[in-house]
Amino acid sequence: MVKSGHIRMENVVFLILSLIVATVRSEGNIALARTATQSSNGLPNLWLAGAAVDGCQTTDIGSNCCTYTASNGPKTVWWRVDLGQISTIDSIQIIYRDNYQERFAGYQLYVSNTTNSPQDGVLCYEDTSSILAAVQLNVIHQCPYVGRYVTVYNYRSNLKRYSWYSDYAVLELCEVLVYGCPVGRYGNGDCSQVCPATCYGGNCNPKTGSCLYCTPTTYGIVCENTCSSDCKDSLCDRYSGFCLDCVDGKYGATCDMDCSGNCKDPICDRNTGYCSECVTGKFGNICEQDCSVNCKDRLCVKDSGNCTECSIGKYGSSCDQDCPGYCRDGCTRDNASCIGCATGRYGVACTSTCPVTCKDFVCGQQTGQCLDCYPGKYGVVCGADCPVSCPDNICNKEDGQCLTQGMYMC
Repeated sequence: MVKSGHIRMENVVFLILSLIVATVRSEGNIALARTATQSSNGLPNLWLAGAAVDGCQTTDIGSNCCTYTASNGPKTVWWRVDLGQISTIDSIQIIYRDNYQERFAGYQLYVSNTTNSPQDGVLCYEDTSSILAAVQLNVIHQCPYVGRYVTVYNYRSNLKRYSWYSDYAVLELCEVLVYGCPVGRYGNGDCSQVCPATCYGGNCNPKTGSCLYCTPTTYGIVCENTCSSDCKDSLCDRYSGFCLDCVDGKYGATCDMDCSGNCKDPICDRNTGYCSECVTGKFGNICEQDCSVNCKDRLCVKDSGNCTECSIGKYGSSCDQDCPGYCRDGCTRDNASCIGCATGRYGVACTSTCPVTCKDFVCGQQTGQCLDCYPGKYGVVCGADCPVSCPDNICNKEDGQCLTQGMYMC
């Protein structure tokens, strides 16, 4: 291992050549030579944070091209580079020290605009490798975010995720390359071109120049198209231009088709054109069919056309059948049970005859028992005579007891 102040000349030459080669192939690396910091240093003047942005990609720790944090004790560790300004990032490449997967395993990659904590911003990547061989030591992560700071973070809890993890958190980054451009510019390798003015916030893909975001009412590669005026609130998909929703009365991908005139309000499904509800008297997917004239108030179920209620005298799902002839006030829609019976009739369909002894020929629809009796009679069918001692020959219908007491002369 190289000690501070004793770097051999051949190592210096190798380092210079590595820097030259790396600089040539690192075009578009906006982290190169930027200010870097880390949570701790392995030695006071060796393997400092800047070694990961110096252009040297050698993975031998003896080349002095890698960082090295304190390795005995820390449970958390971080390394961060300041890109100098808010930038649009495309991808991030990390090159780690050879053969130290157990130390690198479980690392996290963040992009942020602040440095309040090592885990500020958005998590771009987290290593969840379950075996040592799966941990990649030279890897590129797609990280399409906007930010100024890139942070590599790692930790070791008291109970390690896997037994092969190192006991302590250590970072040995040999190079971190951030590919992208400052906000508002693009160009694969040189960031020499200005993002289209139509891009929301003036920001675009650092390679292609395509807009990352569009204003709410525009769409397209560079937000050059206007959403349909029939899109609700003029909002459409950023890539296809398809409406997110339609104004009332319209449907279709671009809301260019009219809902059926029989749709209530008129509102229909944005994809199929099927009505949400129908105007009175109509049913069907687009409310093209007529409810039965025998439906009460011409109201029927939208999907089936079944009447919600029937006009008096009709029954059945479409109210096309006649209630029994002795029904009064019609019958129930489903089973033709009479709602009331004609005078002198009782039963579900009013087909039975009330006892002739019932007063006015009226009896209960369910039981057939008389509701009242003529004077001088009592009982469920008024078949019994009141006692002769009852004044005016009147007695209680239920038990035959006289309703009034007679007068006696002294």
